[in-house]
Amino acid sequence: MPYTWTSLAISDTILAFSSFFGVFLMSQSYRLTSNRMPVTGMLLSFLLVGIGAALGTLRYGFSPAWEQPYQMMMAAAKTLAPPLMAAAMAVFCWKLQWSRPAWWRLLIGLMAGYELSRQTGYGELFLDITAFSSLFITTAAALSMTKQERIFSLFMIVAVIAYALAALVIGTEGSLAGYLRLDLYRYLLALGNLFAASGIFIMLKQIFKT
Repeated sequence: MPYTWTSLAISDTILAFSSFFGVFLMSQSYRLTSNRMPVTGMLLSFLLVGIGAALGTLRYGFSPAWEQPYQMMMAAAKTLAPPLMAAAMAVFCWKLQWSRPAWWRLLIGLMAGYELSRQTGYGELFLDITAFSSLFITTAAALSMTKQERIFSLFMIVAVIAYALAALVIGTEGSLAGYLRLDLYRYLLALGNLFAASGIFIMLKQIFKT
């Protein structure tokens, strides 16, 4: 099935580029705010997805030998990326005061929760719950900024819609509208990453400039 392997490699490559674009924008955001932990959370969110997608390009485009590191990194990205983005959005939009230890507790709690749920056979359920909870928090945070930052809210709403559609697409079988569902999943994630990273960068430039 050469088409399958080639298309998956291409969609992973596009997802990787969009994610590393997010990493670039977040790295530029450090100079815009003194509250750097949520920026670090966002950067880590994009970085995990970017590395996972890059490994997917190697896995589907070059050699199945990359299967294990690809699966491990994607598991880490699915576990940590959505909650980190949601937490960063909540801190910025709702002016929450999170200390550095609070961020570490979030990371450790997510990793411990996933491992425990995986060992008991509820790993996918844990990921679904954290993903949809993160989407809800991100949406609520973006909407709360509509009056102050309309462009930011618009960008984030588009990102959330893309992420939500990606979650729906991955639940289908085979192909959808002529495209492999896994390809659509990656393209929608890439679109969401582009809008999320751009929206957050715009917000930081306008509001949290130091």
